[in-house]
Amino acid sequence: MDHFAQIAEAGASASSTLFIGPFALLVLAIPVLLLGEFIFHRVGWLHRANVPAPIIGGLLVAITLAILAQAAPGLVTLQGSTANAVWLWPVLPQWGLGAPSMTDVERPLLILFFTCIGFNASWSVARQGGLPLVILLALSIGLSAVQAATGALTALALGETPLLGLMASNVSLMGGFGTAAGFAPEFEKAGLVGAASIGLTAAVFGVVAGGLVAGWTGGRLVQRKLHRVGEGSVSLQQLESASAEPAGFIAELKELARSARSVLLHLAALVVCMKLGAFLSVFIQSSGLTFPVYMGSMIVAAILRNAHDLLRGNVLKTERVDAIGSVALMWLLAVVMIDLQLAQLLGSALPLLVILAVQVALMAALAYFVTFRLMGRDYEAAVTSAGMIGYGLGATSNAMATMRVMIRRFGPAPRSMLIVPIVGSFLVDFFNAVLTTTALNVLK
Repeated sequence: MDHFAQIAEAGASASSTLFIGPFALLVLAIPVLLLGEFIFHRVGWLHRANVPAPIIGGLLVAITLAILAQAAPGLVTLQGSTANAVWLWPVLPQWGLGAPSMTDVERPLLILFFTCIGFNASWSVARQGGLPLVILLALSIGLSAVQAATGALTALALGETPLLGLMASNVSLMGGFGTAAGFAPEFEKAGLVGAASIGLTAAVFGVVAGGLVAGWTGGRLVQRKLHRVGEGSVSLQQLESASAEPAGFIAELKELARSARSVLLHLAALVVCMKLGAFLSVFIQSSGLTFPVYMGSMIVAAILRNAHDLLRGNVLKTERVDAIGSVALMWLLAVVMIDLQLAQLLGSALPLLVILAVQVALMAALAYFVTFRLMGRDYEAAVTSAGMIGYGLGATSNAMATMRVMIRRFGPAPRSMLIVPIVGSFLVDFFNAVLTTTALNVLK
C-alpha cells in the first residue's frame, strides 16, 4: 500500500508542475513582448529612456518566475533547449536532418539577427559618410577597446574574474542586448556563471544610463563649449524619420507581409548565409579559437552583400533586412529574458554595479573631452558626441532619440543624422564582436 501511495503522490506532484517546453517558450515570448510594448507606451520614463519592450515584459516575467521559484519550488519548469533538426537546420553544420545535440531554441533567431548585421555591412553605404564617418568609426572601435580593458581591470581590482568585466563593458554596452545574448554561451564555457543574466542586466542598465547621460552631455557641450549654434539644413523627411516611434512587433510583421515576395527572397539569402556560416564557424573553431556561433554567418553575409553592391545589384534592400533583423531581435530578447536565472546575479551584484558606474563615467568623459574635439569642436560634433554615448552605452535608438531632442532644441545636424546610425547600427558591432572574440581567447 505504501508503494502505491508513493506513486500516487509522485503523480500528483508531477501534475501540479507547469512544464513549459522550448516551442511553448517561443510562443509565450510573443504575448510577453506585446505586454512590454503596452507598458513602454504608458510609462513615461521607460519611453524616454528607450528601454526595449521585450526587456520590459521579459523582465517582469523573469522576476515573477524567480519569486515563484522561491515560494513554490518546482511549480513552473522551463525547458529552453531542443534537438529538433527541422527548426535548427539553418544553423547546423550538416546537410541532413540527423538529430543534433540539445541547443537553445532561440539559436536560429540569434544567428538570423547577426546575419542581418553582416548583410547591412555595406561599404557603398558606409562611404557616403566620408571622413567624419571614418573618424567616428575609429573612435568607436577605440572606445570599445578601452571599455574592454577598463572593465577587465576594474573586475580584477574587485577580486572578480576579468570575464565579468568584459561582459559588463564592451560586450553589453557597446554591443547591446544581441551581442550580450550571443556571447553568453561562450562566457559560460569560459567560466562566468550566469553570463546571460549578467550581460542582459548590464545592457538594461546601459540603455537607461545612456538615455539620461547622452542628452545632458550633449546639451552641456552646446552651452559650455560653443558660443553660437551653427546654421545647418535638414529635410523634413530626415526629421520625421529621426522622430519616428519604434514600430512595434505586430507593426513590423504587417510591414513585412506587405512585401511578402521581397521578404521571402531576403529570408532565402539570409538562410543561405546562416547555413554556410555554420560550416565556417566549425572550421574556425577547429583551430582552437573561441568563436561565437553567429560570427561565421555574419562574415558570409558581409561578403555576399559587398559582392552584390560591387556588381551593382539592386535586389538586396537595407530597409528589408533591418525589418527582418528587428523582428528576430525582439523575439529573441523576449525568449532570453523569460529564461533568465536572476538568482545567479546575487553573488556579483555589487561588483557589477561598480563596473557599470565606471563605464558610464568613462563614456561621458571620452565623449566630452575626446570625441567632441576630434569630430570638429562644432555643433555637429556636440550632437555626434551625444549620439556616441547613446549607442556606446546601450542602443542606436538611444542615440537617435537624444539627437532628435537636440535638433529640436538647438537646430539641424544633418551630418550627425547620417553617420551616427551607420556606425552605431552595424559597423561598430562587427568590429566589437571581433574584439570580444580576441579578448575571450586571450583570457580563457
